[in-house]
Amino acid sequence: MKILEFKLFDGILESSKAKIKKLDVIEKVFNAGEKVLEKDSDLKYALFIEKGCLKACEYMINGKEIVSSYYFAGDAFPFYLYFGNTSKFPYDVYATKKTNVYFLPLKEFEKIMDEDIVLTKNILKFIAEYTCFNKLVIRATQYSKVSQRLAYWILHLDEVDYLKLPTSQAMLADILRVNRSSLNQELKKLSDEKIIQVKGKDIIVQNREFLHDIIG
Repeated sequence: MKILEFKLFDGILESSKAKIKKLDVIEKVFNAGEKVLEKDSDLKYALFIEKGCLKACEYMINGKEIVSSYYFAGDAFPFYLYFGNTSKFPYDVYATKKTNVYFLPLKEFEKIMDEDIVLTKNILKFIAEYTCFNKLVIRATQYSKVSQRLAYWILHLDEVDYLKLPTSQAMLADILRVNRSSLNQELKKLSDEKIIQVKGKDIIVQNREFLHDIIG
């Protein structure tokens, strides 16, 4: 059962694995742009992403779409909502590209957690990482300038779990709530001035002091 290959199930009891295999896990494939979940739908399942990417979309009063979160292959959500006693999804969820998703029934899964301390710890660690990531984003977006938001993000990259790292500049722009072309210009400027080095999806810091000065 492929869902047991997810990081969240590392080190759990064999009896827990056997119980998870018996759960009514639903596997679905969504195409790019397809709606996966609708706002205010019942929160009954945890979503495990085997391949692809999902985005959670919220809307401002003027109707403008805000991407509040991205979820990548190997990721799972929304445990933070379920254990926070939220009964409805507070956002719409869409696939950004062809995505394979497992829907795991939460009530039955919670019973398995109650009997497996390792599984419980894994979930707690996952929720903590998600919370820290959101706080990082909130702190970054408190700055008014694109350069400041980007500098703050880069300086704290080591705090971000690899599963939550944006895989494109467009996604990073959404996360930092900035214009994509402006973000591209700032990245190029920092790269040209040898402040950072961009290698594919990775950003290597070459001058941390300069980035601190941008924020300060």
